Amino acid sequence: MDKRLKTKTPVKKLLIIVLVIVLGLAVYAYWGRERDESGLVKETTEKGKPSEIPGSAVTVVPEVQTPDAVRTPVAVDVCKESREKLKGLFAYLDRQNYIASHQLEGGTSEHFKGLPARLLKTPPLVLRETDSLLRVIQNRAHFFRVLGKKDTLLLRDILLKEGDILEPSFAIFYQAMTLQEKCKADGPVLSLPLPEVYPYAVFFLNTLGGTAYLMRRDSRVRMLTQYYCILILDQANQSRLNKLGLDIRPPLDILMRDLKGAANLARKEEYIEILKNIRAKY
Repeated sequence: MDKRLKTKTPVKKLLIIVLVIVLGLAVYAYWGRERDESGLVKETTEKGKPSEIPGSAVTVVPEVQTPDAVRTPVAVDVCKESREKLKGLFAYLDRQNYIASHQLEGGTSEHFKGLPARLLKTPPLVLRETDSLLRVIQNRAHFFRVLGKKDTLLLRDILLKEGDILEPSFAIFYQAMTLQEKCKADGPVLSLPLPEVYPYAVFFLNTLGGTAYLMRRDSRVRMLTQYYCILILDQANQSRLNKLGLDIRPPLDILMRDLKGAANLARKEEYIEILKNIRAKY
């Protein structure tokens, strides 16, 4: 037998074993890093804009590495988290040049405290809207009539310039609304009582003025508005607050068809799945 074969074969086997061990360690390290990173709830995206927020009432943060290598999930204070998300959103807006040009006293956080109160105090006309042309016209100009030119232009600028953060922003405000009762002991996160928000859901889903308003907006704004209006209407049904008896199924079915063809929503599949679950109840 050739002596060279006797000497090289063990070396080859040794190299293979070493290679397998190195690859195994690399996969293990990568898997561990990926698992750690996937659990993080990031405050900002790569662009420094607010990131997505969890929609559940109780959020679980990344597992904490303890000295004995035992990992334990830690529950987050959702009231505090919701406030921090709102605070982060307003802080981001305050840094934008176009916001500065509106010269808001106290920044966006203070300024926006008064907007919901004004809108809820003067709801749109959702009953017998088509009885007169004047009612339809009033609904078409509802936000301008209630908020005035300055604040209407402010909201328009935000919708036009902040397309990248529309999804997390809508989610932040909706979560704050759903946590009102839970977080009341710590002070109101956002004062948007369901009975007073309900007329706006009907406005956007079932009136000529509300529909015309959404059709003038970007498709992303339109679909997100309709989506959260359907969630609000579902809440109203569960709480027996749907006084107008609006059937949730037609607008829900239309939105699901629109979402399937949408290419500008990152969480499209999640929205569709939630709408399917709601539709199954009716």
